[in-house]
Amino acid sequence: MAAFPLDPRLAKVILVSKDLNCLEEILSIVSILSVDSLVFNPQTKREEALAARKKFESAEGDFITYLNILRAFKASAGNKKWCRENFVNTKNANMALEVRRQLRGICQDQGMQFTSSSRDSNAVRKCLVAGFFMNAAELNKDGNYITLSTRKICSIHPSSSLFNCKPAYVIYNELVQTTKCYMRDVCVVDPDWLYDAVPSYFKKK
Repeated sequence: MAAFPLDPRLAKVILVSKDLNCLEEILSIVSILSVDSLVFNPQTKREEALAARKKFESAEGDFITYLNILRAFKASAGNKKWCRENFVNTKNANMALEVRRQLRGICQDQGMQFTSSSRDSNAVRKCLVAGFFMNAAELNKDGNYITLSTRKICSIHPSSSLFNCKPAYVIYNELVQTTKCYMRDVCVVDPDWLYDAVPSYFKKK
């Protein structure tokens, strides 16, 4: 973990990914989380931006949605017209690719195998659980979420691709406090994955 200039959670995710054969996808997601937002939402074109975002959205959450956006950006070769039409921040997307290049170099130095899970996101989300298990939340009967570590009541942020969904268990990147407590960067997970990642911390559901 010390080889990576990252938050320990993200370094852990990378290390676990080599065992779950999804290092390529995880490098992209970690790189995205290391820069500012890939997308922008101009007030005058809010509906247009949300409609453009729909084509990248994943029912499994924001981490996979971000991965889809970066893949599409790379496929477009960073075309500025494409970025404008899809409300993608060209500078931040290029920065994410540069971070990814640097992290890939570190992985190469560490002798890690560059494997891909292709379009199967289960392995990717299991890796994310390994790093973000302290940021897990469970759906309450009242429709709110409660964090499993601190028992804090929270909700999915309106900017999330899961805003209108109510998955039973999620992990999140961070909590933000505005009029209420919101989870940002949210991902659907299976409770068994939480137990498998840290059996001493979670009770079997």
